[in-house]
Amino acid sequence: MRKNLGLLAVLAVVLVVVAISGCSDNTNTNTNTNTINEKSTKLAIYNNGTTWAHVELVANATNKNGSNMTLWADTFIQPNGNLTLDLSNALGYGDEPLPAGTTIRVQSWKGLFNTTGGGEGTLNIAFQGWSNTMYPTSNDPQTPVTFNPLTINTLPTNITDSIAYIATTPEELANIHSIDTSDQEPLYEEELIVVNADGSVTITISRVPELCQAISSIV
Repeated sequence: MRKNLGLLAVLAVVLVVVAISGCSDNTNTNTNTNTINEKSTKLAIYNNGTTWAHVELVANATNKNGSNMTLWADTFIQPNGNLTLDLSNALGYGDEPLPAGTTIRVQSWKGLFNTTGGGEGTLNIAFQGWSNTMYPTSNDPQTPVTFNPLTINTLPTNITDSIAYIATTPEELANIHSIDTSDQEPLYEEELIVVNADGSVTITISRVPELCQAISSIV
């Protein structure tokens, strides 16, 4: 968990997770659920691999009130699973789509897990953003991210379903107990999320995936 990035973490300590392939929420019963709004701007993460994917996001953005903020989320996605984050809700827009031109700069760390650990595998995930509908359409492109080999770590015993741990304040962030270590999320990457005039979302890889031992000193 990246608790010491020197960034203000500002997402609510709630789950903002739904399975976009079905109609029911894909949530963990031990956490609260934040509703995904139909009109809001959303970000989905798909795990197309055969192991659990761990994706940690720290993103600079602007709140509706004009203040600078940093979005932070620690996610685990099961094989062939997905989860969705409501970006509008996180940025103070409620059920409104984010305004055209909204830009979110993301730092992310990634790793692989399964119940036994050991060996190596391939990270095979994709990001997708959209607005104005509950689920994405065929016109909403996915941005794939693949990398191999990565060491497979042992999945924490309390992770049994795709889940996102999220925080809005330093106090809330401090209450999230670390369940992974920096060496279990060795892949570093940066993304740029831009909301277009029609509510569609463009996600660009602004720094290609690389093993992050070389930049570990900043975290």
